[in-house]
Amino acid sequence: MIGLVAYSVSCGLPILIVARVGAVLHRKYPGVLSLGDFVQWRFGTIPTILVSLVMLLNMSIGLCAEYTSIGNLMEFVIGAPRLPIILCVAIVTSIYTAAGGLYVSILTDVAQGAFGIGLLVIMAIYVAVTYRPESLPTPLPEGLGANYWGWAAIAAMPISMTCATLFSEAPWQRIWASADDRALKRGSILGAAALVVVCFLYGFGGFLSIWAGFPQSSTDGSTAFFDLLGAGSETAPSWITILAALSTVTMNEGCVDSIQNGIVDTLASRFFRGKSVWYPRVLVFLINIPIVFVSLKGYDIIILFLIGNLICTICAVPLLLGLVDRFEGYVTGWSFITGVLSGFLSIVVFGYVKVGDWYEGLRYTFVLAYDWPSFVLPLIFSAIGVAIAAFIEGAIRKALGLAYPVPLAFVPQGHDDVKTPEEQSMSSGDVESVARGYDQKQEVFQETSTVRAQ
Repeated sequence: MIGLVAYSVSCGLPILIVARVGAVLHRKYPGVLSLGDFVQWRFGTIPTILVSLVMLLNMSIGLCAEYTSIGNLMEFVIGAPRLPIILCVAIVTSIYTAAGGLYVSILTDVAQGAFGIGLLVIMAIYVAVTYRPESLPTPLPEGLGANYWGWAAIAAMPISMTCATLFSEAPWQRIWASADDRALKRGSILGAAALVVVCFLYGFGGFLSIWAGFPQSSTDGSTAFFDLLGAGSETAPSWITILAALSTVTMNEGCVDSIQNGIVDTLASRFFRGKSVWYPRVLVFLINIPIVFVSLKGYDIIILFLIGNLICTICAVPLLLGLVDRFEGYVTGWSFITGVLSGFLSIVVFGYVKVGDWYEGLRYTFVLAYDWPSFVLPLIFSAIGVAIAAFIEGAIRKALGLAYPVPLAFVPQGHDDVKTPEEQSMSSGDVESVARGYDQKQEVFQETSTVRAQ
């Protein structure tokens, strides 16, 4: 129960944090249209490549987890093969994402979110009427009551999910395309609140199912909510199963198209600058092929996320320190890389101390467990690594009489007249023009091959 609450709150918290960071970024650097743009301007080429690869890995893992979850629904609950539904979701979302860009993604998000919440309300009423277990064990069994992993989740979940959100271009796109700061603040608050409630209700449904001892369709608990709909029977009524499947597929597609758009943006702004936007869009379609193949293996969804979340946690603090004005020029690309390496080493050492073996320690931290030191230590030691590197670099520069590189104002060469999304929204006040303006401006930014930075 403690882990469930921690996880639910952690679903909404990153939206608020990233929206706040994004608002600061947008006000200070209105020319920045992606996280990679900021890193390139602030830290240089090597950290930009590293951050871009981390973002692509993180979003690919998220995409694989989405395909895996919808496949689990079809295989364990519906009793059908997982391949057809995964292919359907992948192809449909790829087509309308490639054709419509961010604007279509926002439209489908609104429709899919409203539809999914409506179906959730129907299922909640159904559960309230049908949930009549013969007995509920008291006190709670160890796996459901307060235990070590629940308490560990209080630290592990907020850190891991905030860092993972930070390194996903999907929420950043919404920030760049927001009409103004007021709209961004309102949207982030409403979105975060809705995420907390919806995630808790789905998780609590699984909690009730396991508490009542209902037959479980999967061993990892990923379909426990749907087992609740059967009210203790082997199968649930067809109509409620269909509604549950529709709700899940709808929200799954909303997440998939957002991730695909994020991958397109990362590829376009980093590796296809000056090229047609269709190059990364086609490449995303091709990237889906191995991701779909991996999702057919049915790996544990939580473990898939664990790998990406840890990598993002290692890189988070050095990146955020680049936003601090006081550190501008002192925290450089060298400091960034050193901080990332020290954060990784802290996890390696913790795994060895915990298990007593280097290989098994890495397996414990990256594959087996959401243990709180795995997420707290990288934050601390990456900051220490940045500080040590900055001190050493400062001493060397002072001894050699070298000045610190201070970034100049971010203005893409040759495009000083391009309006920002906020400027476009001031004249139109229309979300369509804002989103389309983002897509158009992204294509314009791809035409420049260099960024004026020092």
